[in-house]
Amino acid sequence: MKILLVNPIREGRGQSAVRFMNSTPLALPILKALTPDDIEVKIVDENIESLNFDETFDLVGVTVMLHVSQRAIEIASEYRKRGTQVVFGGFFPTLWPDKALPHVDAIVSGEAEYVWRDVIEDAKTRSLKKIYRASQMADLKDVPFISKDFYTEQESYHVETTRGCPYHCDYCSVTTFYGNKFRHREVDDVVKQVAECNDRFIFFVDDNITANPKYAKQVFKEIAPLNISWSGQFSINFAKDGELLDLAAESGCKMLFAGLETLNSDCLNEVGKEWAVPSKYPEFIQRVHDRNIGVYGSFMFGFENDTKDVFKQTLDFCEENQVDLALFGAMYPLEGSNTYKKLKEEGRLFEGNSKKFNGQYSTYIPKNMTPEELDEGLRWLWKQYYSKKSIKNRLSNYLGNGDILSEGRTSTSQLMIALNMAFKAAVVDF
Repeated sequence: MKILLVNPIREGRGQSAVRFMNSTPLALPILKALTPDDIEVKIVDENIESLNFDETFDLVGVTVMLHVSQRAIEIASEYRKRGTQVVFGGFFPTLWPDKALPHVDAIVSGEAEYVWRDVIEDAKTRSLKKIYRASQMADLKDVPFISKDFYTEQESYHVETTRGCPYHCDYCSVTTFYGNKFRHREVDDVVKQVAECNDRFIFFVDDNITANPKYAKQVFKEIAPLNISWSGQFSINFAKDGELLDLAAESGCKMLFAGLETLNSDCLNEVGKEWAVPSKYPEFIQRVHDRNIGVYGSFMFGFENDTKDVFKQTLDFCEENQVDLALFGAMYPLEGSNTYKKLKEEGRLFEGNSKKFNGQYSTYIPKNMTPEELDEGLRWLWKQYYSKKSIKNRLSNYLGNGDILSEGRTSTSQLMIALNMAFKAAVVDF
């Protein structure tokens, strides 16, 4: 039996155009590791290589987010024409099964660890069920070890330590997919996985790697001797924990991604993120910088309280606080969310093209600006922030500080300069 696992190509601007930021989703190496050894498994990430539709497979599995769903459906159509069975997994078929099912033989709803073997066995006899859904969330003890050979030479390694999120931000679907409680891998399993991947940069895919500070501190202590360089995602509020940041830095952390979202507390309250405090952002950013860790801030635009001034205000904030790297996106309402319901009732939704639900296009009519002004503001902000002048000002502390290579690891300076240059090139045609 031969299985193909596919990550569809991402079409978009900003981060989507930066190759370094688009490693193969961890779900595909996990599925490969869960597959019996007597079955041949090939992984193709279309962001790295092209699909050969004439190559024969018994089963094709596609991981699907909303913004790549059109491409995923095209892939499914091509393989099903050839008599190949196709299954979708990921956020798109889980959140919108009725939109996925007409195009495939089966979908996996939610996590796949406890149903993937069933999918394979049914595919062998061409008797796939329409929907596979585990009766419980996966115990992370059952997440398999991933060989570094599963990755291409162009990619950074992906490792996870936790899943789940207790927050219910209206713009986010993580809690719906992974549950509202944090689950943790055994620390020894994390260390073993990191040791396997210690010859290349590692990205921890956890939505908040510091969510359980006690656990995170233990992980950081245990991986410190492995001499790796890594980045991850965290909630900026955890920057108040100095010991946590110290241990992160000592373990090789070079950059932390933080969903800052907006500088307006009213906007955060609007989407259920009232626990974030924008007035504290400068202090928290400085605390991260004090450990020589870069800050990758994410900002959203199109809130009900946003005006056209928000783009200049955000640029000023990023430059004044030397936010090292930034992602700027338009809010897009997920079908089923409170925001979606409100906008639909008010007749403000207008975009039906799923490719544009990637944060880089207006998809509804904002309250205090036109969709065109939202698009133009985003374009202006991307280009200003990644201009030569802004990069020089924001990264002034790194330039010429002598840590371009540090103890054999990728340094913070090296990473921040390289990523800013990559983004600068990517936004030329924004």
